[in-house]
Amino acid sequence: MALTEKEIQHFRHPIAVPGMGLAMQEKLKTSRVLVIGAGGLGCPVIQYLSASGIGVIGIADYGVITDEDMHRQPIYQMQDLRKHKAKMASSRLWATNPFTKHYPLLVQIKPENVVQLITEMDLVIDCSQHLPTHLVVNDACVLHEKPFVIGEVHNWVSWWAGYNIPQPDGAPSASYRCSAALTETYRNFDAGAMGVTHGATGLLMVNEILKYLVAVPDGLVNKLYSMDYLHNQFRSHHLTPDRDLIAQTKAAGILTAEDYGLEIVPDVED
Repeated sequence: MALTEKEIQHFRHPIAVPGMGLAMQEKLKTSRVLVIGAGGLGCPVIQYLSASGIGVIGIADYGVITDEDMHRQPIYQMQDLRKHKAKMASSRLWATNPFTKHYPLLVQIKPENVVQLITEMDLVIDCSQHLPTHLVVNDACVLHEKPFVIGEVHNWVSWWAGYNIPQPDGAPSASYRCSAALTETYRNFDAGAMGVTHGATGLLMVNEILKYLVAVPDGLVNKLYSMDYLHNQFRSHHLTPDRDLIAQTKAAGILTAEDYGLEIVPDVED
C-alpha cells in the first residue's frame, strides 16, 4: 500500500533512517495490530505504535479513566475522568496521527469473543497485566496461529516477550504457557506502580514490535526480555518451545472462563 504525499511528509524522518525507507514505512501502514489494555503499559504502546504509522490499531479496554491512573497514563487528561479509556485513547491518537485507523473496542477479552477480535490482526499485544487474560490470549493465538506479545511491569522490574512467532523453517516457537515458570519469577504484587517504568517498558516493547513488523529477524522469536530499572539490569532469556504443551493447548482449544479463573464483567453500555 503506497504512502500518500502527505504521509511521506509526515513520516519523512523515520523514512530517512538507514534500513527503513519507503518500503518499510509502507509495511507498517499495512499492519493491523490489536492492543489489549489501554492502561499504564498499553498507553505508551498504542501512542508509539500510532505515531510510527501502523495502519490499523484495535484498542480493547472496557475500563474508565480514574484520577489515580493519570501518573502513568498521560495520554488522558483530567477532563477525561470517568470516560472510557478505549474511546478517549482513540480520539487522542487520531489528533496526532490521522493516517492510522484507531478502533476503540469496549469489551473484555474472554473465551466468547477472543477469536473474533484476533482473526483479522497481524499481531496481538496483551498489555492487560492479567494472568487469566494472558491465558485466553495464548490459547486463542496458538489455536489460530497468531503471533502475540505479552508484557508486565511490577514495581521496578518488567518483562516482555514474543510468542508464537512464525519461523522461516516452520519450527514452532514458544507459547506463553511454555514460559510460565520464568514469568512467575518476575511477578511482584506489592502495592504501587511507577509511571516511568510503565512508559519505558512500553517503548522497549514497541521497538521490538516495529522491528518484527518490518521483518527484522530474531528480535521477538523465542525471546523474553526483562529490565530492573532500580539497578539498571537488562536481561535477555532464550525461550524453548515445549512441543507437548503446545500440542495439548491446540487439542484442548479455548477453555471456559471458569477454567481460566476469569471473572466476567458486564458488557459495557456505551
